[in-house]
Amino acid sequence: MNSPPPFPVKLNPRNGWLGWWPGWSGLVQPEKARNRVFVEEEAAKLPSGARVLDAGAGQRKFAGIFSRQRYESCDMPGGFYKQKHDFECFLDSIPKADNTYDAVVNTQVLEHVPDPLAVLKELHRVLKPGGVLLLSLPLNAPLHGQPWHYFHFTHYGVFELARKVGFEMVSCEKKGGAFWALGKRLRDNFAQWLKQYDPTRARKRGQNVAFCLLMNLLLLVPWLVLYPLSAFVIRPLCYWLDITDAEKSYTNGYTIVLRKI
Repeated sequence: MNSPPPFPVKLNPRNGWLGWWPGWSGLVQPEKARNRVFVEEEAAKLPSGARVLDAGAGQRKFAGIFSRQRYESCDMPGGFYKQKHDFECFLDSIPKADNTYDAVVNTQVLEHVPDPLAVLKELHRVLKPGGVLLLSLPLNAPLHGQPWHYFHFTHYGVFELARKVGFEMVSCEKKGGAFWALGKRLRDNFAQWLKQYDPTRARKRGQNVAFCLLMNLLLLVPWLVLYPLSAFVIRPLCYWLDITDAEKSYTNGYTIVLRKI
């Protein structure tokens, strides 16, 4: 097996760190807060009037960030959210001409497409030469958006995909390390505790309704103690403790900027 090309950029040593006081939202949802700060930082670098596509925009949560630019959003037909978009499409077939956009935003989406390489080729096609693709991707995450959850990514894998398509990597940053991952998993586990025994969905899941009601009664008191503790005490502590994890081998994922060559 031939050795791959050397990784082209030095990873940002900030590793998603948002400062000693990132705001309450940053403490309880550091990964989501980091995604937003990433988009804000990159939007500030774009000129006024630049044409931007939020590809797989979901709830259009970044629309306000691009107030200086010409922001458009798209999502898959019949997507998860009710927000209206400028157009609907699958991301391997975008109904726009070549070289249309100055920037494309694609956050926490690429894991939900069955062919990431085809999607990256299409995003490359609609970008102008020199245009940038702003990516946020998971490495460690629970199953979500099922059954449309196909992949997780390393920064090496993203580099290989990008290189095949014709992107150059401009920057890459890890989103936290082992403690961020621990805080997220612990909170998520307790959040799912009662949901997996939801009696209103028992028949759909092939569960016994009476059993689900019993499990809710048994778990309610410990959930009332453990969920707030995990979400609002342990998880913020994990945010601060993460500064001691130098390698960030258990990172939640990455924010990456690619440029069309």
